[in-house]
Amino acid sequence: MKEKERVILWTVTAAGLFCCELIAVTLTPLAKIGNGTRFGSPGMYYNLMMCGGSYIVPLILYCLNIRLMKYVIACVNALWLICHPVIAAICFAGVFKVASGLAEYLSCMIAAGLGIVSVAAAVLWYPMCRKSEKNERI
Repeated sequence: MKEKERVILWTVTAAGLFCCELIAVTLTPLAKIGNGTRFGSPGMYYNLMMCGGSYIVPLILYCLNIRLMKYVIACVNALWLICHPVIAAICFAGVFKVASGLAEYLSCMIAAGLGIVSVAAAVLWYPMCRKSEKNERI
């Protein structure tokens, strides 16, 4: 697989998992506390556009052969990599503090699981996208 294809695949995967994580968090009982972002609210769409766009805009520019954008995507990935474990920890804590029924328990667990999977995808982005084509064996 060529370098450009790997960067596109892993960036879309990281962005997609992050957006799924954000949607899952809006379905948990944690979104009902205070002024939380609930599912379908304008805040949810704003978060999705901001977080997804922070990956997709540099990716589009990278596809237009602006090689510097690979490093911008790496910085964006590092920035959001800080958030994934925090979201997962808050959702795991929500299981014990807020969840009262099976549906609430499952929604918190799914959001926390997506947080962990997002961490894995964000961490794997670096070795997978830094491979040089000279080092690949066929």
